[in-house]
Amino acid sequence: MTKADDIHLPVEVCGVTFRNPFYVASGPTTMTVEQLQRIADSGWGGASLKLTVYPLPYINREPRYGYYPDRNFFAFTAEKRLLLDQLLRLIEEGRRAAPELVLFANITYSGDDGPDGWVTMARQCEAAGAHVIELNMCCPNMSFNVEVSGRDTGGPKTGASMGKNQSVATEVVACVKAAIGVPLFLKLTPEGGQIGPIARAAFDAGADAVGGTANRLGIPPINLDNPTRSMYYLQEEIGMACLSGKWLRPLALRDVYEMRKACGPDRVITGVGGVADWKDAVEHVMCGADLVGICTETLLRGFGFLPELLQGFKGYMQEKGYRTLRDMRELIVPAITAAPDLTIYSGHARLKDSRPTAPCVMACPNSVPAQGYVRRVAEGRIEEAYQLIMSRSPLQSVCGLVCDHPCENECTRGLKDQPLMIREIKRFVLETARREGWRPVQLGPAEGDSPIFADQAVCETDRSCAAKIGTVPGERPRTKEPVAVVGTGPAGIAAAYDLARVGYRVTMFEAAPKPGGMLRYGIPAFRLSGEDLDREIDVLKALGVEIRTGTVVGRDVPFDSLREDHRAVFLGVGAQQGWKLNIPGEDSAGSLNAIDFLRETRNGAARAPGRRVAVVGGGFTAVDAARAARRLGAEEVFILYRRTRDEMPATPEEVLEAEEEGVRVMYLVSPREIVAEDGAVKGIRLMHYVLETGTDPSGRRRPREVPGAEFTLAVDAVIAALGQQVDFAGLPRDGLGRLTASDGTCATPEAGVFAGGDCVLGPKNVISAIAMGKRAAVSIDQYLSGSRAVLQHVPAEEEVDRDAVLARHGQQRRRYRPELAKRPPEQRAGDFRYCAAALTKEQAVHEASRCLACGCGPGCEICLRLCKMAAYRTDPTGRLILDEDRCVACGLCLQLCPNDAVEMVRT
Repeated sequence: MTKADDIHLPVEVCGVTFRNPFYVASGPTTMTVEQLQRIADSGWGGASLKLTVYPLPYINREPRYGYYPDRNFFAFTAEKRLLLDQLLRLIEEGRRAAPELVLFANITYSGDDGPDGWVTMARQCEAAGAHVIELNMCCPNMSFNVEVSGRDTGGPKTGASMGKNQSVATEVVACVKAAIGVPLFLKLTPEGGQIGPIARAAFDAGADAVGGTANRLGIPPINLDNPTRSMYYLQEEIGMACLSGKWLRPLALRDVYEMRKACGPDRVITGVGGVADWKDAVEHVMCGADLVGICTETLLRGFGFLPELLQGFKGYMQEKGYRTLRDMRELIVPAITAAPDLTIYSGHARLKDSRPTAPCVMACPNSVPAQGYVRRVAEGRIEEAYQLIMSRSPLQSVCGLVCDHPCENECTRGLKDQPLMIREIKRFVLETARREGWRPVQLGPAEGDSPIFADQAVCETDRSCAAKIGTVPGERPRTKEPVAVVGTGPAGIAAAYDLARVGYRVTMFEAAPKPGGMLRYGIPAFRLSGEDLDREIDVLKALGVEIRTGTVVGRDVPFDSLREDHRAVFLGVGAQQGWKLNIPGEDSAGSLNAIDFLRETRNGAARAPGRRVAVVGGGFTAVDAARAARRLGAEEVFILYRRTRDEMPATPEEVLEAEEEGVRVMYLVSPREIVAEDGAVKGIRLMHYVLETGTDPSGRRRPREVPGAEFTLAVDAVIAALGQQVDFAGLPRDGLGRLTASDGTCATPEAGVFAGGDCVLGPKNVISAIAMGKRAAVSIDQYLSGSRAVLQHVPAEEEVDRDAVLARHGQQRRRYRPELAKRPPEQRAGDFRYCAAALTKEQAVHEASRCLACGCGPGCEICLRLCKMAAYRTDPTGRLILDEDRCVACGLCLQLCPNDAVEMVRT
């Protein structure tokens, strides 16, 4: 039972006391005694009983309901009314069963006796015990229904048809008021647009209260597959319907406002339409309502929500200091101002400095705009996706093949079904670009090319803005100072790329015969081909970068002379020397280092290291070495790892592909000795491990050996893949042998010398090395050019609220990744060609369409699409630019921005 205090907010209206101002409006939930008891038990102040029409109208059939939550409306066709004797009995029984309720007798007379018929019905209802007589001149599902449908036969006018006629309405009101002693309420129709003047006339004729209706007559949703068939169950034809629900509230508020405006502060107005919670109710009161009726919500939720609604309503009154409804009843009415008299200030929108970023972009060490290019693929704008990919950094086709895709691990879509295949989408775009012959806009358009982005013809201010991130197409600053880049791996390529784009004379030094560093010599061809890498190197050459291969800095070129000849030096020398196992027997024939083994494999000099091969380690290098050994003819290959798969640095898909190709992974084991006979490997003695609950500095559970639990695995080759170290003399190193450099600026203790990538981070991943190379390029530009520097560091970002993103897309059904078309494992293990084909266009577009467009910027761009003044645009990186002079401050972008990234500035 509802507590009395929860529902206590008494109001006196027309001499009748309600325990609170909320009543259940006339409808299907007010036609039985059982309903009235539940209404009373739930705490309502009153109930307007189901409409009774005498004699029975021509529309009196069981209704068919339709509920459309995505459109916020409820619909019904036809309506079953009470007979007059049923209404009288309901009043009598309701007074006994629910004495707390104020009961309205909601009536319409449709016979030939005119006002006298209304008087007769009203007197009978009063005699039965009704507290209020409510004249219904609003129902759109009576004669007004057939008028609009074109089947009016000229019969008596009822409901909305009568309520639009002022003289008829006032005559009935006057006659009934003179004949009864209880309050007389009138329900008018808003159809016809005269509800205010007719309400005023009704008060003059004697009405005690006037209100509107929660329904509008309209056409319900159309079955687009069969337009002339009803959308309702168990109904054949389509027809007009009464439409109600939350969508109606703005119109219902206008009805209340018009009546209050026309009738003044001393009249009683009832408000109905679109009320679902306490906020809706407050709005009705502020527009002039003394009582608030609710019908549709009781159909959808029952009656039990009233205490919660009333609690919120009373809490709001207390918070704002309103003692009674009257204190807030007409706040809105005098405040509403005619359009010509509105005060409108000049101003413009402004993009906030801190804007929520998609998790995929946040997770990428290089902040590649994954959301942007994915959404462009979803829209079929493949060439724009390509330009957006290439705007951020070099080696994107490499990332499309070998990146360990931290972006996918953080994809919000993964909380709903599966994360997007971001890496595979990128690969599709880049392979399409290669087939089509597209060029990055940073290199300038080829002769005859047309701009990809409409905003490439930009003013000088915009050129400066775009140049800050090195993206002015077809134009670079004048030639500047010489810079040396040592190492042509991912970090060195990234640094050289950006420095060359802004005009520095870059010379790269590479010890190997070909450029590429570990990309070329540390990754097998089945993951990254030499041809794909060469295409990326060609981009550098097109920017004017000089590459000297076969040149060892410190031997062929002294490091001191390198510093003398160049204003700055970047060291991206990688970590190309493998760690040893440091166990007995490691010097035996057949004991190899993974780095050397993979380098020989890429040079074409490698052969099968043995028939049974053990690879020690759990990272990418270990998995690559194992798969390469299989391709070179090893019959059995084992990966030995001292933790479990959950802790392996290699990605799950890489491990799965290895297993498909016949590689076996043994977890929780670590080598103690390489067993040799006659100087050659014959086995490896292994110790079993378990994982402790505590973690090590890497965040993984710490392995602990099990004493006495050891065994020997028979193998004839062992490949160590435990990690790599730096092989470069001349600069300070830390305790792990890595070069000492700032993570943020890449500056070393030596002035003018910068370092980044694996030589600083240790073996990590390609994208982290690229990101560090780009940071180094920014630092070098600022070191050499000071305030004239063009490059800038990526600003700090904040991650978007994923829960809010999921809430916005809660209605979306689950959708899953496509299956990659992989070659059969037995074929893959026989050669060094790629294992899987790129996504087809159909697959890529479908997969990209799963993106939820979480964050602000590329891939969202709602503001750009909707701005009627074209004040928003993007530069070739997809970065949003707002022309504040074009903006007229309409506010639409602010209202529709899902990430609250826009603010309005009053000028």
